[in-house]
Amino acid sequence: MTKMTDMKTPRNRLEFERNFNLLREQAYQGKLHFVQGTMHVVDSLKKVQKLPNGRIDLLTINESARLQANTMNTFANMMNFELSSKDETE
Repeated sequence: MTKMTDMKTPRNRLEFERNFNLLREQAYQGKLHFVQGTMHVVDSLKKVQKLPNGRIDLLTINESARLQANTMNTFANMMNFELSSKDETE
């Protein structure tokens, strides 16, 4: 059983962009699913744009997109912890 912890919010732009890149990678791999009634989240993610230098344009990110990216990062960290804990016990 996984112990639920507080969501770790990004401390700087690098961590913030990492969360969005993780979210994008999960979407490309088909691991990102939404329930009915959450199309506003999908619309928010579609509005996120990149700058000419390849960085994420922070002005195009709203609260829904930010929350989705941070949540994805939190669950990815939980899964990594869970997998490493199982490896240590075997």
